[in-house]
Amino acid sequence: MTESHLSPTTGDFTIDAAARRELLDSYNELRTALQTLWECNDLWISDLRNMETLMHRMQDTLQFQRSEDNGYGKWVLAEENEPAPKKRGRPKKNGG
Repeated sequence: MTESHLSPTTGDFTIDAAARRELLDSYNELRTALQTLWECNDLWISDLRNMETLMHRMQDTLQFQRSEDNGYGKWVLAEENEPAPKKRGRPKKNGG
């Protein structure tokens, strides 16, 4: 099992050797997919799988999270994931 750790006091981020190796493997798979795309203007389905694996490895290892504001928007760092303040103003009238 891979581990990563964010120090709340210093903001330093560390990952273990196994996590680094997984990211390196995914990086090399991404390079291969991009090279195929550049040379052949084509992409293998397995390349898409490898890119999705890289996305999940990065999410887990680097502690990315869906934004509390918008689940379909950009992802954010776990330690910065806070919902936006609610808008002030007059409440909307009820439709009935």
